[in-house]
Amino acid sequence: MSASQNREKTSGFVLVLSVLILTALLLAGSYLITISGTERKIADAQATATKNYYLAEAGVNEMIWDIKNQPLVSSAFLAGTLDSSFDITRSSIFDDSNAAYHVSVTSYAPAEAEIIATSTYQIGSSLSQRVVKAYVVKATGSGTEWEFSSFAGGRGSQQNGNFTFTGSGIVLTANGGRLHANQVFKVQGAEVVVNDGVVSASNNINVIAGGVLTLNGSYQSAPTSTIDMLQIDFDSDLADSWKNRATATYTENQFKALPTGTTLNGIIYVTGDAKIIGKNMTINGVLVATEDIEITLAGQTVTVNADDTLGGGLLAKDDVDFTTSGGTVTVEGLIYAADDLAITSSGTNFTIDGSMTGFDARVTASGGSIILNYVPDNFQPVIDPINNQTSPLIQIDHWEEQY
Repeated sequence: MSASQNREKTSGFVLVLSVLILTALLLAGSYLITISGTERKIADAQATATKNYYLAEAGVNEMIWDIKNQPLVSSAFLAGTLDSSFDITRSSIFDDSNAAYHVSVTSYAPAEAEIIATSTYQIGSSLSQRVVKAYVVKATGSGTEWEFSSFAGGRGSQQNGNFTFTGSGIVLTANGGRLHANQVFKVQGAEVVVNDGVVSASNNINVIAGGVLTLNGSYQSAPTSTIDMLQIDFDSDLADSWKNRATATYTENQFKALPTGTTLNGIIYVTGDAKIIGKNMTINGVLVATEDIEITLAGQTVTVNADDTLGGGLLAKDDVDFTTSGGTVTVEGLIYAADDLAITSSGTNFTIDGSMTGFDARVTASGGSIILNYVPDNFQPVIDPINNQTSPLIQIDHWEEQY
């Protein structure tokens, strides 16, 4: 082969190799551009979704503010007459011409309503949308006569107002008073014994999966009328609110740091969660929390004694949660959860001399015992309307969708 032929062959090989390399570079560049564009679109979509979420939340909060502060809206909320005439529509929110929301509110019952906020954000010819729903309630019931040893007071939604007792090898014994659920009273895999009392539900009474409901000198009634939640004034500006009557006030961290064996007297007011975790504690009076009361025990003892003047109890503006293994819990007075009341225990002995009340109530237990004695004298001072002239507006359910 001549030198010229070798040069031609080499040149042809270089040309083919160059074309292949250029093609590979073009493909890589095209891929990177595509990926970059996709990532940018994802980032833009996430940013828009975040804007839409906060727009919808702003709509919900505006309606809640109106319910709390606008006399006409507040009156309609309490009367259960909120309808489309109270809807809110806003555009050019935060000086952004692309941002808007519409808020509707519908009453389920007096002092209970559903708020639906739909936000939109315009992007060129496309429209992004977010829907946020909130369920709000205000307790309005009088504490003049409270006949309930246990009470689940949610209304308007099947997810609220239920009393559920589930367990194995355990019996809930209720002596006196009325056990009531504004939706379903359910006994599953365990036994509820009611002595000289009543079991009632606004929907129905379910005894399933090996559950037993034993009535001694008692009767059951379902369906029956719904009942208002007790009105508890946690932190209003009124002189008789629990906040303004407090004997001692703690932050969440200060209360959590109290040592085991602590004894507290009077009205103990905690801003935030009141947590009793793995320690013995005695409260002579009433423990009040602006958020949750959480009691987590592993063999320890928590005791609440009713004060002769103040009464006794555990009052939470949100949830009351017991999570226990062994040990003893004794409460003289009212256990009150403006949202969920939950007892999850294994081998713990509970004695409640008073009443327990929640928007929704659940007991899940194995071993141990739960004794519920209806003792109005222990909680009557706690629910006295003189000391509970108003109650907070509470957001119970929150649900959202995006499209």
